Amino acid sequence: MEHSTKFFWVLVLCVVAMTYQATALETVETLKGESLIQKVCTLSATRNLCIEVLSSDRYKSPNANLKDLAIISLRFAATNASGILAETKILIDDDKLSPDVQQGLADCKETILDAESQLEDSIAAIMIDSKGETQLWLKAALAAIDTCDASIPGDDDILSVESVAFRKLCNISITVTKLLLHPIKL
Repeated sequence: MEHSTKFFWVLVLCVVAMTYQATALETVETLKGESLIQKVCTLSATRNLCIEVLSSDRYKSPNANLKDLAIISLRFAATNASGILAETKILIDDDKLSPDVQQGLADCKETILDAESQLEDSIAAIMIDSKGETQLWLKAALAAIDTCDASIPGDDDILSVESVAFRKLCNISITVTKLLLHPIKL
């Protein structure tokens, strides 16, 4: 008798868990656009920036699902990386900077190229529904910007503001892509 009672309770718990998961997935599937953006951005450390980024695509954002939002955030971060890369290329040729800083910027240019490529790989991974790989590429992009910062001598390097912004954008992408992996959290 005791064995069948335990089995019954395990069965009840499984049914409750499956019902909860199905309800959570329905919530994710029914939320779109602005309401989804608001919900997702409550989980971000930079809520206002998150809303700005996820609302930035005037064509996709109004009806975006979670996958669309992930792609929007990744494209935004990749565009930011391109901007950092362009600025770095200009700074490398600045004769007012010391040779050590110029060399650090040259090294940094390479790691920013890597970060930009890793963000593009993240987008590709989402498009083929390989969501787990997306997290790996995002972490690699964050490591690349850390390497960039470390390659420029001095405590307050000339790209510090840009690298802080890049990290925030990558963290928004991480928030969205984690929800793709675990939509129950919404």
